Amino acid sequence: MTQLRTISFPRSTSSLDPMLDTIFNDFFNTISKSSFANVAQKSNYPRVDIRESRESVTIDATVPGLSKEDINIDYDNGYLTVSAEKQPPVDGGEFVHREIHRSGFSRAFSVDESIYDVDKISADLLSGILSVTIPKKEEILPPLPKKISIN
Repeated sequence: MTQLRTISFPRSTSSLDPMLDTIFNDFFNTISKSSFANVAQKSNYPRVDIRESRESVTIDATVPGLSKEDINIDYDNGYLTVSAEKQPPVDGGEFVHREIHRSGFSRAFSVDESIYDVDKISADLLSGILSVTIPKKEEILPPLPKKISIN
């Protein structure tokens, strides 16, 4: 399997949050059977699944409540970055208690340009799942199985 590496940029001010993230990520990564179990990860949001097919790799990220206008996807110098900023709308009045706060994230994935065609990266957003597809270059695709006829 071809590996993508992920790097996260958490937006946490608490020194306890990164430590707890590391504990949970270490636990869950030990039970994963995926070749992507060793991704470098400092934040668990958004959660991602990485699927590989013969033709491409697809990163599915959970982004509930976000619209395509809230999400930024950039590719630069070998890194695909998915980020978002969301400020809940406030319709008048002052807060007397507030638990819904501004949220944001930024997560980067290292992409090997010798394997992937970065000019053809595409993305779709459906029901809170962002799917970013990175096609493989034609010249590195493994050959299709050959059907042998019986005489």
